[in-house]
Amino acid sequence: MRNVVTLLAGFAALILSGSAFAAAPAAAADTSTVPTVLPGDDIAIACDALSKSDANSDVRVVLTISAMPGETKPGIKRVMATNEEIMKGAVRVRVPTVSELGDQTVNLNVYVVDDKGSKSCDAGHVKIADQVPLARKKS
Repeated sequence: MRNVVTLLAGFAALILSGSAFAAAPAAAADTSTVPTVLPGDDIAIACDALSKSDANSDVRVVLTISAMPGETKPGIKRVMATNEEIMKGAVRVRVPTVSELGDQTVNLNVYVVDDKGSKSCDAGHVKIADQVPLARKKS
């Protein structure tokens, strides 16, 4: 009888964990979505090059146009983010208010230069909206 109870408990655990595993791919797919920001928004970026930098490092964040299907390419290729605020292992910048960036997907690259040399990192993509998304509008 004890073996039957253990076996039933094992099946119950397997069934419960099976539903958790089924949800895992959906959650993983959410991480591939590109976050949306607006011109003028402040964004924070953390990457390995920043975690190994010192307080006197020169940090620059460059937004490079990486048009997705359906997006038209503007006349510009790259823009430097402004208002850098360097924190321990991260940098906060303001998304530039350049009209050509509206409704574009950009790649964020961080460049760190100090007395030890230069380092860089790819901080992923963001979509720069040309208007406030419905989810961000206040009702």
